[in-house]
Amino acid sequence: KIGRLIQAGLAADRIAATTFTNKAAAEMRERAAQLVGRDARKVLICTFHALGVRLLRDDGEVLGLKKQFSILDTDDITSLLKDCGGTNDAATARGWQWTISAWKGAGMNSAQALAQAKDENERVAATIMARYEERLTAYQSVDFDDLITLPLKLLREHEDVRARWQKKMGHVLVDEYQDTNATQYE
Repeated sequence: KIGRLIQAGLAADRIAATTFTNKAAAEMRERAAQLVGRDARKVLICTFHALGVRLLRDDGEVLGLKKQFSILDTDDITSLLKDCGGTNDAATARGWQWTISAWKGAGMNSAQALAQAKDENERVAATIMARYEERLTAYQSVDFDDLITLPLKLLREHEDVRARWQKKMGHVLVDEYQDTNATQYE
């Protein structure tokens, strides 16, 4: 598809292609280079998360993020959640992490999660999620889920940013489209 778009006259730097893994993105870059040569370097080919990083590094300041925000790994998240929940139990923190991740994947913040909590465990997780969100903001940090949800918020709520990115990317191609979750889809 990338090759056909370029052959049809679309500028390579107006094409973005997203996929789920770094390996798939590397393979896509390789195939594009074989098909269209040097122009392939101008095409933005990356994972959903890498695209999210780019959006946030370029325009995240309107959401209160500094350009050099930190991306937390799994161990950092577990440690932070243990602190937010006042526990030393990593398994409990990982359980909260799974729940919070599912909520973020569904496009919910802590207030929305609390409003739809079905039981006491979910109410506790939503309360911890609120503390976790506060700490992420204070530490100028994001988790992997935020690399999807925050760019979506950025594009939804900031028309000037959305217009600039729409102008920058004339075509957005999605590999394995059927595997997207609700926030990736949007």
